[in-house]
Amino acid sequence: MDRDESFQKARALAEAGSLDEAFEAIEKYTSEDGVEYSLTEMQVINIIVCEKLTSCSFEEKKDACFACLPLLEGVKLVKSADWLELYIDAVYDVFSKLSRYARDEERTEAWNRVKEIYYELTLAAKKVWKEKNLPGGLEVYVSYAKLVKSYLDVADEDSFKICETYAKEAKFAGKGTLDDDDYRDAKKSMDTINKMITDARHEKELINDSE
Repeated sequence: MDRDESFQKARALAEAGSLDEAFEAIEKYTSEDGVEYSLTEMQVINIIVCEKLTSCSFEEKKDACFACLPLLEGVKLVKSADWLELYIDAVYDVFSKLSRYARDEERTEAWNRVKEIYYELTLAAKKVWKEKNLPGGLEVYVSYAKLVKSYLDVADEDSFKICETYAKEAKFAGKGTLDDDDYRDAKKSMDTINKMITDARHEKELINDSE
């Protein structure tokens, strides 16, 4: 069975609810260091992650998140808007759910993994969405800011500032060449980033004051 057939099989298995078999079907490829997924393969990864995280019980949720991470870490990012949007969705889905179940040192470890992934993501995003006010690029920072808030107890100050700075630069760029709908989406994303970071700072201060 070649690579295309393996991913097609994995998709069918995932959609049928056979998640363990879906993982096994593509393990040969997903275990490669620096693996590069095609857009079609990234769609399959997205489906597997979504099905894995939604089909498991409350008690299994943390293990499900950790099971999905090898599909997403160490991946060569493709400089394509469609591809990056799928990847961001999967990454955010895993880490946002993991934040609800990870405890103590697991949270620090998870946050360090978030930072590594988003470092690469922000670099890739700059190549794809060259203007700071583009909605697609802003969505990278929306998801980052949401994760900062989810992990505010362990999130580093640099990550707070990275999100804040991008929102400020996007606001400074103004409407530019965006049409009305895209500009509306862009402003909504800027507002979301600022709200997430402001709320996270406030909640972190409350935590620090109570210690």
